[in-house]
Amino acid sequence: MRKAINTSSANYSDKRREFLGGGFALLAAGVLSACGWRLRGKIDLPYKNLLVSGTMTPELRNDLEMYLRINDVNLVTKAQDAEVILEIITEQNARQVLSYNGAGQITAYRIISRIAFRVFNPDGIEVLPEADIYLTRDIDFNQSNIQSFDLLVNEFVKNMRIDIVGQLMRRLASIKKLPGQESSNTTKSSKEDKR
Repeated sequence: MRKAINTSSANYSDKRREFLGGGFALLAAGVLSACGWRLRGKIDLPYKNLLVSGTMTPELRNDLEMYLRINDVNLVTKAQDAEVILEIITEQNARQVLSYNGAGQITAYRIISRIAFRVFNPDGIEVLPEADIYLTRDIDFNQSNIQSFDLLVNEFVKNMRIDIVGQLMRRLASIKKLPGQESSNTTKSSKEDKR
């Protein structure tokens, strides 16, 4: 009799543990979704042909173009072929001294990454007015390890650039309708009706 009781109580505690684990997983998913967190994936962009122009580093251009291609956007080279033009007005990567120790030596830096951009159609009508994305990261500095510090700064800048591109994609996805999109669609449908 005792063995049967112990077995059933073990089964009960296993089931209870599974139930509680599932409950905590659902609670965690609910909390994370409430704060806006989600897995990165494709972003639904409201256009398919885009021209990227402006002044930017090759690294930013590569990350931007890769992200656009992942989201099924066709990158064109002529303004007349584009539905919208994304112009990167400026890109800035810099570092500022953040703090000193008692001996006057630098102990921390602030890494800054910023882009300014605007989006307009081939007729020059602004779809998104000029805006910027500005990120900072603070990093400790040790005089005895300068080479690894430079590598760490480069890694910070790379991660910040990827974050900036992700934020830029979300801003591009916020465009609901492009100026002239409805009129061009109605013109096409009226031409088809006449045929």
